[in-house]
Amino acid sequence: MKYLFILFSFLLSLQVFSQKSEYQYFSLRLGYNQGFSSQPGFNPNKYLNTPQGEMQLTPAESYMGYMPGFVADLFYNFDFPTDNAGIMVGLEYNNYGVASKYETINGAYSMVEKHRINAVGVPIVFKMGPKFYKRQTYGYLGAQFNYNLSMSANQQVSWNKTISSEKVSEGLNNTSMGFFVGFNWMVLNIQFDYVPGSFFLKEYINTLDDGTDVTPYATQADNMFFIKVSFHTPTNDWLPSKSYKLKRFLRKVKFW
Repeated sequence: MKYLFILFSFLLSLQVFSQKSEYQYFSLRLGYNQGFSSQPGFNPNKYLNTPQGEMQLTPAESYMGYMPGFVADLFYNFDFPTDNAGIMVGLEYNNYGVASKYETINGAYSMVEKHRINAVGVPIVFKMGPKFYKRQTYGYLGAQFNYNLSMSANQQVSWNKTISSEKVSEGLNNTSMGFFVGFNWMVLNIQFDYVPGSFFLKEYINTLDDGTDVTPYATQADNMFFIKVSFHTPTNDWLPSKSYKLKRFLRKVKFW
C-alpha cells in the first residue's frame, strides 16, 4: 500500500508542473464497471439449506454472470509533440462484481451468489489518434496491475427475498492482472477489460465446524470480462475551453 501512496503523491506533484501544458496534463475518469463472468464448475462441497433440508447445488446452465460496479481514475498524460500518440499512467479504484447462480439437483430451489471486490490498480496506457488533443478523440490499449483490497459476498435464495451478506476475510487473491482496449471521444470513454485469472484463491481451504476441509473457490471460473463506460476529462484548460460558463467558474479555483 505504501507504494500506491508514493505513486499517488508523485502524480499529484506532477499536476503542479503540468497545469498549463498541452502535452503533459492530468485527467479524471468516473464511470460504471460492468462485469461479465462465466459460471463456475461443479463443486461437490456446495450445499444449500432449503425448506426441504440440505441439498446439493449445481451451477445453473443458462445464467449470464452480469454484475455492475464502478471505477475512478487519476491519469497522468504524456502526449508526444506530434499530437498523434501518447502514454498515460494512472492510479485506479475498481469495484468489480462476479455473479453466479446455483440450482438444486431436482431444480426445485436456486440461489444467486454475488461477490464484490474492491481493488486499486496501476494502468499503463498507449494511446493513438490523429491530432487528438483538441478533440480528445483516440484509441488506446494497455495493461494494469491490481492490488485486491477486500471482498464481500451476498446470497439470495429463490423462496425468500431476503439477501444475506457478509464480508469475506479469506479466499481473495491479493493481486491480479488485466489487459484492455478502449476508445475516448471528447468526455465519453468506453473500455473493454479482460482479466485472464481469477479474483478467488482457488487453493483456499476452509475448515467447517465438524472438522471437514472444503475448497469453496476451487471451481470458480477464470477469464472475466468487464466493460467500463465513463466520463473522462483533462484537468487542464481543455474542459473550460469547451464551456464559457464553466471556464468562468474554474478561474476562481486555483487548483485548475
